[in-house]
Amino acid sequence: MDIFQHYEQTIEWIVSQCPGPDKFAHMSAGLTLWLLAALSTRRPLSSFFTLFPVVIFELANETMDRMAHGTWNWPDTIRDMAATWFWPFLLCLYLRVLPALSRRGENRRDPNLAPPFENHVDGTGAAVPPVGSANGDDVGGVLAGGKPV
Repeated sequence: MDIFQHYEQTIEWIVSQCPGPDKFAHMSAGLTLWLLAALSTRRPLSSFFTLFPVVIFELANETMDRMAHGTWNWPDTIRDMAATWFWPFLLCLYLRVLPALSRRGENRRDPNLAPPFENHVDGTGAAVPPVGSANGDDVGGVLAGGKPV
């Protein structure tokens, strides 16, 4: 038995362990590779760099399929690539656009609404005490995602 047939049998076993069709296994593998790439490179999920391993491993997988079967099965290959790449690409793009969407939302906020940190129980101000460092610098803005003051 050559390596391509052994690889094909291993993949068939993995797919048989999944609760859905083989496209579910591709989707799970794509998301797992994307998350592992972000963890191993210590880059944010919004980085396009984290998508490269997903693309590389899926192309390698489809090449192994081609070698095991002796020919390309283009309809299945294209569906496999789409299933593997769809969620990592969509989520990466969403995470890249999300900061722009949240900034636009801040400009539309109604000025008459109470700030989110106001204590609505008795109306006496902040529900969370201000955070300060040991030397007295205010770091509350930094913890909330703002710039240091």
